[in-house]
Amino acid sequence: MGVLARSIKQFLIYALAGYLFFGASASANKLNSAISVQLFPMDGGFEVKASYATPLSQCQAYALLTNFNDNEPSESIRSSKVTRLSENTVRVEQRIEDTTLLFSTHFDSIIDYTEEPSKAMQFKQLKGYLKEYRGSWLLTPIEGGTVFTFNAFLQLDSIFPQFLIKQFLLSRMESRFEKMAARAKARVDLIPDQCK
Repeated sequence: MGVLARSIKQFLIYALAGYLFFGASASANKLNSAISVQLFPMDGGFEVKASYATPLSQCQAYALLTNFNDNEPSESIRSSKVTRLSENTVRVEQRIEDTTLLFSTHFDSIIDYTEEPSKAMQFKQLKGYLKEYRGSWLLTPIEGGTVFTFNAFLQLDSIFPQFLIKQFLLSRMESRFEKMAARAKARVDLIPDQCK
């Protein structure tokens, strides 16, 4: 496979990884605030800032955020294993397989999540197709709901210009966060046991 073909395949894998991994973010103060997603070049990668408001209580939002066994279904996730390493640390291992355009891709993903009950969650990729992926989720109560805030850093390895990668990832992430916000809204009447 030539250099250009390998680079195109890498770019598509990064796009897939961005779609699968970004799964919320800062500074919304009204329940009907629009979803906000921003990418900034940083240290050879991207800083990601995103946010959206939901009608969920903070307890409901935290229960949804930390329900690792109830992830959104994806045809690309072939297997998923959740292991609790300690009271506040969870490891999620997944096997990802997908076909994008003419290329078939597969890789293993391992991400550790450190929970801060009711408020936040930190995460770090230990294994995956991105060179580096780490960040956090923050839950902020507002009148009538909760704001999900997502901050992350991701680093790629590609010959494509950053502005092209940025636009492609931005489009994918906006779609992803829209689905997440809709999923949260659909669960407003579901009250987990810990929130009763």
